[in-house]
Amino acid sequence: MFLSAFDNWYGLLIASGILLGITGAYFAARHRGVEGDIVIDFIIFCLPLAIIGARVYHVVFDVMAGNEWTFAEFCGFDSDSGNFKGLAGLAIYGGLIGAIGGAVILHFWKNRKSLPENKRVSFWQIVDVGFTFIMLGQVVARWGNFTNGEAYGDIVTSSAFQWSPISMKVDGVWRQSIWFYESLWNFFGFFILLFLYLGRYKSFDGFVFAAYGIYYGIGRTWIEAIRVDDVLYLGGMRISVFVSVMFIIMGVVIIAVHIILAKKAGKKVFIFVERKKLNDDYYGYEKTKLAHPMPDIVFFKDRHKVKQKGSNIIVDESGLAIKVEDDSETLTDEPKKQDKPQEKEKPKVSVAEEEYEDKWDD
Repeated sequence: MFLSAFDNWYGLLIASGILLGITGAYFAARHRGVEGDIVIDFIIFCLPLAIIGARVYHVVFDVMAGNEWTFAEFCGFDSDSGNFKGLAGLAIYGGLIGAIGGAVILHFWKNRKSLPENKRVSFWQIVDVGFTFIMLGQVVARWGNFTNGEAYGDIVTSSAFQWSPISMKVDGVWRQSIWFYESLWNFFGFFILLFLYLGRYKSFDGFVFAAYGIYYGIGRTWIEAIRVDDVLYLGGMRISVFVSVMFIIMGVVIIAVHIILAKKAGKKVFIFVERKKLNDDYYGYEKTKLAHPMPDIVFFKDRHKVKQKGSNIIVDESGLAIKVEDDSETLTDEPKKQDKPQEKEKPKVSVAEEEYEDKWDD
């Protein structure tokens, strides 16, 4: 009853994807050495531009296809009644471009002169954690296309594949569920990106973002190639396929530039290096939060204590000092062992006194 009465599953699923992504990004950022509060900045800078970008992208290319839009319709209102009907019509690539624009602005905000150097966050550090969990949000948000009955491919003729969600009924005909193929592709992609971001083998800042561009671009290229609804063309080529190819090229260029710069600097390429083996010999490592975590960020598995002149110095596995504490502080979960109070020795009683007490009791 409730499921049939609720008519805005599209918006709810997109909002759920955003919320899930933000929550995951908070904990992942701290694990990488970035303060989890960075997700607040995501909400302020990146999220609004992502929504605007997704809407503008969809409307602009829809107008190029010959359709008409009013400003009220662009904002989600019915042009006749004035009632709000939602933002049905959000292009994910527009959202990604908007999010990248927000990350650029956030980079300048997080690197302003008034901010201490150890509190600054680079563009690459922002997009690495952001796009890892954008992929997770896309897994959920794509199901909004199912509720809208959109994002489908050719007719499914085999009865063996005529079942949801692998196929979907459109006007009584079973068609390929393009939205489901992408959701499943993104599901596996999220775990790949999560491994690259949080796994024991680390890479330079921006590598995860590059991997997103390559992986997602490849997926969207073949998925959009078999889509039959809402297809827009640019110079004889499908627009989504064109943008997908651009994302692939972007990812490859980012990795290639890192390798070239590392060779020119005479340093090792910082790709898939085991965490405990990292040092300044790897190009770009010294600028990462792995080398210099933000204040109050100490990697739990790396916590050690070294006594030196009455202070506790926390160092990482390479011996780099992370934080200095007073002796009164502790990082271990084990409670401090308190010395047991020594029991006062009972005064020795002479035999004569004992006999005297016994007689008195009698």
